[in-house]
Amino acid sequence: MKDNKTEAHGAEAAGKAGAEEGAPKRAPEPPPGAEKQAAPAPAPAGEPTLRAGGWMVPAYAGALLCVFLGERVVPTIDWARYALSGIGVLTLVLITALRFATAVRETGERRAVERALAILSALGVVAIAAYFTTTDAGRGLLGVAGAAPETRARIDAATTVGWVALLAIATVPLFFGEAALAPMRRAERIEVRRVRAATLSGVTLAFAAVYSALFVYGASQLDLKADFSYYRTARPGDSTKRVAESLTAPLKITAFFPQQNEVGAEVEGYLREVKAASPQITVEMQDRLLVPAVAKEAKVTQDGVIVLSRDASRETVTIGADMKTAGAKLKSLDADFQKALLKVIRTQRIAYITVGHGEMNEAAGKAAAEGRTAKNLRKLLESQNYQVKDLGLAEGLGSEIPKDAYVVIVLGPEKEFLPEEVAALKRYADGGGHLLLALDPDAKVDLNPLAGAVGLAWKPEVLANDRIYVRRRYNDSDHTMLVTQRYSSHASVSTLSRHAQQAPTIFPGAASLDKQGEGDLKIDFVVRSMGETFADANGNFKFDEGEKRSAYNLAAAVSKQLAPGGEDGGEKQELRAFVLADADAFSDAVFRNEPNIVLALDALRWLGGEESFAGEITTNEDVRIEHTKEKDQVWFWATILVAPALVLGLGLFITRRGRRASGRRA
Repeated sequence: MKDNKTEAHGAEAAGKAGAEEGAPKRAPEPPPGAEKQAAPAPAPAGEPTLRAGGWMVPAYAGALLCVFLGERVVPTIDWARYALSGIGVLTLVLITALRFATAVRETGERRAVERALAILSALGVVAIAAYFTTTDAGRGLLGVAGAAPETRARIDAATTVGWVALLAIATVPLFFGEAALAPMRRAERIEVRRVRAATLSGVTLAFAAVYSALFVYGASQLDLKADFSYYRTARPGDSTKRVAESLTAPLKITAFFPQQNEVGAEVEGYLREVKAASPQITVEMQDRLLVPAVAKEAKVTQDGVIVLSRDASRETVTIGADMKTAGAKLKSLDADFQKALLKVIRTQRIAYITVGHGEMNEAAGKAAAEGRTAKNLRKLLESQNYQVKDLGLAEGLGSEIPKDAYVVIVLGPEKEFLPEEVAALKRYADGGGHLLLALDPDAKVDLNPLAGAVGLAWKPEVLANDRIYVRRRYNDSDHTMLVTQRYSSHASVSTLSRHAQQAPTIFPGAASLDKQGEGDLKIDFVVRSMGETFADANGNFKFDEGEKRSAYNLAAAVSKQLAPGGEDGGEKQELRAFVLADADAFSDAVFRNEPNIVLALDALRWLGGEESFAGEITTNEDVRIEHTKEKDQVWFWATILVAPALVLGLGLFITRRGRRASGRRA
């Protein structure tokens, strides 16, 4: 019975299965309560809208390139400019509109991403529109073309900075965001955080770049400059600025350099500072090939030339337009420019230097080999627009000094002057002449008559200082290499007085000066030795019993106001003399010390009545590094033995200390 029932039930089930094969299949019934749940939305089929956005970034970049080519590469070809710029602007507008349309169609996180990219794209279009206002058509449309030159320049500068900043802030985040979105275009879901982080990184980078550019632009508009490059340009020194301030008539400076030239940019910065010193100066930067008529009038046939013109006077300074060859000229630009400036603003003067007594300017043989020459002093005179001539017996030194002599210079004679020569110099000084007497005790001759011509007493004992001196021979004779920073407030040493702590002068073998009784001459001792100095009477270079330490007079400025000169009672004549107790202080060997150059320069300016020009001449020329045999030995042993020994000893100390610490911890 049981088996029959089982077989009947199986046959019935088989019959139902056969009947269901011919009927349509039905979905399985949902579990209880499932009918209340929402049916899942179908998966997006490939996201066609976002896939289409992949080509937008290359198209956007191409549109910007078209605008650049039209406005910067072919701006003189009208049809090419309008075609390229028009295509570029139209493409930018279409892509931006398509991005906003895509953002409207999308939902959720995709809409937020597309909306942000669309806003950045629109910001780029605004930047291009701002650029349009800097073109000629834009200026005319907005009325900027008719504004004053200064106003127009400010508007152009502000607009240029604005559109460049907007374009950077728009494009950089846009490209960063698209780069992050590109791998996720086919994904069902996107990582919004990744796209947002990339976009914010682009924004940060863009703002940093804009800030840096604005900082550099703002710094370029200031009169402050710091240049640490090898070919750095000398800035106008105090002396050059004071010469410029003294101008009473217009001076025109024209610099001929190609546009966008590196050397021209350096020269323009220098000339801008010079112009700021005087309203009488006008500066123009010209391209010689673009203004051939102006270049022809200035007689300029090459680039890299500065022309200074005032009335009929014209002087040129040649620098060059190639940085490789002009680098050395840029370093000495201030000295060269001041030399030309002085030639333009006043007539050339004549300086006579005495000869025939073994003066330093006639040095030869051993003296010349040791640097006891006056070539650099002669160059200094020429830089101040002096013509240098020799003055001996044949030129009137024994009878009457030439009438055209503006200053007469005596440099360390080794032979005594004849009484007639001394008398001629005294008559010249008493008549309102200018004397520069650089006496020297090494010659062992009586130079007191020369000093007495201007009311001074010459004391020939060589001064020494065994505490403060300069090493030269590395023996006791170096005690005569005096160093001093003691200057008065007189105009002949005004520059050194202002910078006394940083401007020590060297006197290698000096005597001393004093007043020669009472007289009507005004005598100022402008340079004095340090207090530890003593007169080495016995010549052993040591401080002995009976010798006295004191501050001795090394230089004096002598003056006397005379009667008004000329028939019309115009400018007053004045006797002026600058006397130095050591001629070697003006020698080529000591001129390596810049304060000695300043001493000679300010003395010459005071003698010429140009003490208002006192100040430094800036130069960035390299200073030769010289080594003695003893110094080379010190450096050799220091680098070969001392330095390695210090490193080795320090390493052993640290190692042993570490081992001891480890042992204690164990």
